[in-house]
Amino acid sequence: MSPPPPTVVKDAKASLIKGALWSLGMRWSIKMIGLLSTFIMARFLAPQDYGVVALAFLIVGLVDAFLNAGCNQALVRIGNPNHDQINSAWTLRAIQGVLMAIALIALAPLSAQYFHEPRVQNVLWIVAAGMAFMGFSNIGMALAYRDLQFGVEYRSAVTTKLTAALVTLATALYFGDYGAVGGGILAGYVCEFILSYRLHPYRPRWCTSRIPEIWAISKWLLTAGIGNFVLRRTDQIVAGRVGTTREYGLFTVGADIGQIPTGELGPTLTRPLFPILASMQGDLERAKSATLRTLSTVNAVTIPLGFGLAAVSQEATLVLLGAQWVEAAPFVAGFTMIGVVQYLTGPLTTLLNVVGHVKVQSKIIWLEFVAFVLLAVALTPEYKLIGLIVARLISGLLHAFMVIFASSRHLHLPMRSALLTYLRPLAGSVAMYFMLTSFIVSSIAPIELAIKVVLGGIFYVAWILITWMLAGKPDGIET
Repeated sequence: MSPPPPTVVKDAKASLIKGALWSLGMRWSIKMIGLLSTFIMARFLAPQDYGVVALAFLIVGLVDAFLNAGCNQALVRIGNPNHDQINSAWTLRAIQGVLMAIALIALAPLSAQYFHEPRVQNVLWIVAAGMAFMGFSNIGMALAYRDLQFGVEYRSAVTTKLTAALVTLATALYFGDYGAVGGGILAGYVCEFILSYRLHPYRPRWCTSRIPEIWAISKWLLTAGIGNFVLRRTDQIVAGRVGTTREYGLFTVGADIGQIPTGELGPTLTRPLFPILASMQGDLERAKSATLRTLSTVNAVTIPLGFGLAAVSQEATLVLLGAQWVEAAPFVAGFTMIGVVQYLTGPLTTLLNVVGHVKVQSKIIWLEFVAFVLLAVALTPEYKLIGLIVARLISGLLHAFMVIFASSRHLHLPMRSALLTYLRPLAGSVAMYFMLTSFIVSSIAPIELAIKVVLGGIFYVAWILITWMLAGKPDGIET
């Protein structure tokens, strides 16, 4: 069986919108299932139960960063891979899965000692089994992504998440502790494996002949991934050591809730951009134009959502999680702003990746990490976990400026054009934030939250439309 030919992108704007809609539907379906599960589970489990699982997944993320070479992404970069290239990517990924499982098993007892939490070991054993299993899942899902078949990915991801959530809820009624989450994790791995072969016709075979070629592409992705993990998760590793399991549970759940607007919409809107830009590698000007339009759209949506959630973080925490989680509200607000900063330059990063400036990305990530460490050392002794959040915010802003500068220098992308995409959304979002935090309508949290969400939405939409008309109706999300 021959691998399917790549999809030729004729209308990048239409393809991007279609892909973004599929990606949006997938991520928000998954997030809604996850949030519903979390809201229910928060009534059964205590913050320390979530803390146990979150601590375990710090170690999972560490192992994934150092051993996951990004074979799927490397395959997309090739453009039109042959059988040997596809099978070699699958073989390399299978080897990775086994190595990751072995690493997790070896690190399990050490992790329990580091975090002073013996239950972490049990979760890591469960995930290790799933990692080994998933290494042999169908590489055809990467081909579906390459060919912009986002419907296939949607069915797989949503079905997997729904299965995991239902198993988690069922086991929560029986265990009543962190074991429920472990059961859901394992069920998700099994479901995703089965669906990968049911939803795509390609059948991989063991092949090692083209692994060096795959590795030549993926090694820089691995380097960037390591830097990205060290940067994005160092604060959580420190928090897991500094705080109690309860405090870390509040910190982690606050991060999950706080990063919903940007963490879901940012990647959703930019994910279809990668295969589309990959098809434009011979036309850099067209690729830059598509990137700037996407950058404008992402900023117009994620920045106000981030500032809006920060403004109502107290009310949102009470409504979504209950009174026992109210201490998570400052973390919700802090991580909301971290999410805004983190995705300010997502489309530019994608373009740098596609064009081949992965080394530049790696340098930027490591420079951001150095800045974060210095800031964390200065702030954490006095401000504890809040100090970590402030350090992330400042170093994230530095990252954004470096990406814009790199895009201007290496891609000759006008820096002024990139900076202008932030002006109207940022000004409107800041004004909305101060408006929402300046008054209290009701002492009943759900009513207060509903009124502020409506007022904030009306204010921002009015702002963005009026300023768009005053700016001469430039091409963007308003159009």
